[in-house]
Amino acid sequence: MVNSNTPGDAPNPMGMDGIEFVEFASTEPIRLGRHLEALGFSAVARHRSKNVLLYRQGSVNFIVNGEQGGHAQQYAQQHGSGICAVAFRVRDAALATRYANERGGWEVDSAPGVMELRIPAFQGVGGSLIYLVDRYQDHSIYDVDFVWLTGAEADQAPLLLTAVDQLVQRVQPGRLKEWQDFYAHLFGFRAHPHSVAGECLIESPCGKVRIRLETAAGERGDGGREGLHAVRLLAPDLPAAAAELAQRGVRLGESLTPDAYAPRVLHTLHEAGLVQFEMASQAD
Repeated sequence: MVNSNTPGDAPNPMGMDGIEFVEFASTEPIRLGRHLEALGFSAVARHRSKNVLLYRQGSVNFIVNGEQGGHAQQYAQQHGSGICAVAFRVRDAALATRYANERGGWEVDSAPGVMELRIPAFQGVGGSLIYLVDRYQDHSIYDVDFVWLTGAEADQAPLLLTAVDQLVQRVQPGRLKEWQDFYAHLFGFRAHPHSVAGECLIESPCGKVRIRLETAAGERGDGGREGLHAVRLLAPDLPAAAAELAQRGVRLGESLTPDAYAPRVLHTLHEAGLVQFEMASQAD
């Protein structure tokens, strides 16, 4: 077991320390990349041997995977553009992997290529993967698997969005408790007090990862399938960000469902698939 606790002494069995990246599978990676750029992200690095780009804004790392073959493209072919993986930061990936296996997690062979890091991965919702990353300080995983693009960081636009606030996971009716137990059992997530009917907001023991579990509905256009369908990002100034995004041609809609955690939420749907980005004020 990983003996690491938060300052409040909440048990943190995996030694979690936030989100390292969110990975998108897309059959139209260029189009998705343009949408991210419109949201203020910049391409900062390219994979050494694959059609994979790293986009960054603030502390947010988004990976767009357009590589033919492999898990991401299989996911995109089956589900359309979407979130195919999320990487959790952990203090020690080897110890965290052992703990997850002992708790019945389904480890998946990530099949690293030549000169690539082997990052432990576990089966997540809807065929997605959960990676465990312990290289995120002085020497990150990107220093091994990616080549930094010249001047990319210097050319980054002013920050509109600074951090990941929530991942949004749709689940089949009647399975909210089942998925809540899954994250609690493996990672030590606990229920957050801000929840509404038909949803459950859970939070990691480190306090840096929130997942909103919501009941899937077939009329949403995805057949009611389970999966990670949205990511909510924080804006230091939501009205200013909305105005800037509108000037960039990003079509924004306001959340129509009650949300106890963030009273005002804007969202944009990537046109090339069911990839939804939500934006909430940093102060909420």
